[in-house]
Amino acid sequence: MTPPTTVVLLGGSGLGPWAWGRVTPLLEARGFDVVLPQLRATGDLTPATGVTLWDWAEDLLGALESSNADNTVLVAHSFAGYVVAAALERNPRIARTAIFLDAALPTPNRSWFDVMGPQTEAFMSSLAVDSAIPFFTFEQLDHIYPGHGISRDDWDWMTAHIAAQPIRTYAQPAITREIDPENTHLRYVRCLRTTPPVADIANTTCGWIFRTLATGHWPMITDPALTAAVIEELTTP
Repeated sequence: MTPPTTVVLLGGSGLGPWAWGRVTPLLEARGFDVVLPQLRATGDLTPATGVTLWDWAEDLLGALESSNADNTVLVAHSFAGYVVAAALERNPRIARTAIFLDAALPTPNRSWFDVMGPQTEAFMSSLAVDSAIPFFTFEQLDHIYPGHGISRDDWDWMTAHIAAQPIRTYAQPAITREIDPENTHLRYVRCLRTTPPVADIANTTCGWIFRTLATGHWPMITDPALTAAVIEELTTP
């Protein structure tokens, strides 16, 4: 009997395992085992001061220690693209497939701050409180992600759980070389109502499979059924 596929879900900035609460039962009903890694300072009691991108990569690797890599699929939403890429750099054999869900794709030897530029770094740093950057306000969300689709009820639920992002996670390169599609099946799902796109995937074609969702940037919250469906489709080797 073939064992069930393990789907590992990682949310982007501010999100912890709770963010997948609407998707998890749908995947489990489809026969998947779901793993929800707890990254430091994303809902536990770890202070954000000093938490780095490599700490998060270690947290992910630790959560996968008992998983069968040949039967494991990683799903990385938004900034979690950096976390998954960093973990794959340390151990390219941790998973069969990596699905980047409207995710940032890191550039070798460059941090998120490096890619975004000094003005963004200065602005984000100015917002930091106790070495962490707070999540958006609802008004900022409307301005930056006008097609987000998050209702006020969704927002109330999210803000009860959202954590600030440790600033040092933005300042550390994730990878020294491109992710190798020979080691990991690579998938990218672009959310069409995210403008501009989170990643420039026009030139990222070799070895990747692409899909789109007619959603905003947080599809696990605004359309969990569609999110579960595309994850199920892309788990196929």
